[in-house]
Amino acid sequence: MRERWTAEQAWDWYKRRPWVMGVNYVPSITLHAIELWQKDTYPEVIKSVRKEFELMQDIGLNGVRMFLPFHIWYHEKKDFLDRLDSFLEELAARGITMMPVLFNDCVGFGRPEDIMPRMTYGWQKYDIGHHGGHRENPFTGEMKRVGWCLWDEPEWREPQEEYMAALLERFGKDERIYAWDLWNEPGNSNRHDMSIPYIRRVFEAARAMDPIQPLTAGVWSYPEDYGSCEAADVEPVQRLALDESDIVTFHQYEGIERVKRVVSQLKKENRPMMNTEWLNRVQDNFIQDNLPLYYEEGIGSYSWGLVAGKSQHFLPWDELWNHRELPLNRWQHDLFDTFFTAYDEEELELMRTYRKKSEESCQRKE
Repeated sequence: MRERWTAEQAWDWYKRRPWVMGVNYVPSITLHAIELWQKDTYPEVIKSVRKEFELMQDIGLNGVRMFLPFHIWYHEKKDFLDRLDSFLEELAARGITMMPVLFNDCVGFGRPEDIMPRMTYGWQKYDIGHHGGHRENPFTGEMKRVGWCLWDEPEWREPQEEYMAALLERFGKDERIYAWDLWNEPGNSNRHDMSIPYIRRVFEAARAMDPIQPLTAGVWSYPEDYGSCEAADVEPVQRLALDESDIVTFHQYEGIERVKRVVSQLKKENRPMMNTEWLNRVQDNFIQDNLPLYYEEGIGSYSWGLVAGKSQHFLPWDELWNHRELPLNRWQHDLFDTFFTAYDEEELELMRTYRKKSEESCQRKE
């Protein structure tokens, strides 16, 4: 079993690869990409996906971060892996890599009556007017209830390890995979330290598979004085994520001065950095401010969203509707509307500019 990469190993790996300017990708005609992975809807979704790939290529995107569905793997193991293989081939043909996300603490609240991961079919139902496409969602600002994930059920921990092992066995030596994001937003949904033993277990099991890609889990929430007070640190579950990760990944949806403070503190980890979730225009988190910073600092990034669709990520998080002082008429995420028209052409021109700069810089190094 390999150990956590040293900082030197991580930097050596990172510097041999192009700067990543990517998106968190959900096909617009799907709900959270579920229909992309279902056998019955995959053929129709992949047609629309190819049109969206053209948009990615036009603005210079070279990476996607995507949440993979355990429930579909559980019922269609080989077929799911084969569909993922085909999808990676489509991406690679366009010079795009994937960062898969396997497990998640940004989840719904309360334990459901039926915890069985049921297979899904057909086009998924969604609610109009809610970020994420469901009236019940993790973005409501809920403070009393605690989020639930399948790892909380002892009998479901081994199957989820088998899921991860199957992915790493098939794709752990595959250059089309950029990195493995093992756990999204540790501690979110009021879970705090609940997932600490699960995260430890996941990193240990993943390292036992000896993948060529880095393993990571991103920090996402910071004390107010983070970056201005030397002693300030993230909560223990997120500190564990930092200490286990080969490369530092983080989320930051706030204004640029706050972003800079977070970046300055995380740089002290002395490892390659990537912001794997950002772009929140409602809260003054803009491409025009963020992208130059990430380019100049050599920080890879995946902004959230490409084409507005059924998941309705262009809408503010539901909790933000309670803050009428905010510019709620702005799109929160996404770059294009359903007709593939740019939300803001200036954003796209800036992305093209930085892709060109990155390519020119790579040529000079060669």
